Amino acid sequence: MPFSSEKITSHFGHIFPTHVDALCELLIVLRQQFFGDLDLMLILAIIGSRALPARQTSNMTYAEFISDNTKDRADQPINIQSIAECSGIARETVRRKVHKLEELGFIARDPSGMLTVTDKAINQLAPATEASLQYLITLGSSSLAVTPPESNI
Repeated sequence: MPFSSEKITSHFGHIFPTHVDALCELLIVLRQQFFGDLDLMLILAIIGSRALPARQTSNMTYAEFISDNTKDRADQPINIQSIAECSGIARETVRRKVHKLEELGFIARDPSGMLTVTDKAINQLAPATEASLQYLITLGSSSLAVTPPESNI
């Protein structure tokens, strides 16, 4: 049974504590991976979401994502102004954070100023991606615990 508002609200007492614990674990890993700066993580996530939109990932496995064999990234590159508008982070702050992400080699800027995620970011930030997977697994397990799979009997 997929997640639904009804399912989550009716089992809130079971799901919410699991979510909070798992989210804290995820944020701790993300904070470590991004040198204590979660704005860096958010900005990179926004760039990544534009570079590899959901419509391109629907049939992608984790192995394909990590190996980046598709090379179809940068479908919709994004600029600093768009990141600021999307995130609510001040444009000057976004500019500084983008500069830091460029220094780290996590993003690249094309001649028109559009930003894309690099292979280095995908590889070096694999622990953050794996922590995100664990978060999703934990939420999924919590969901299954409140509604066991239907039996074929």
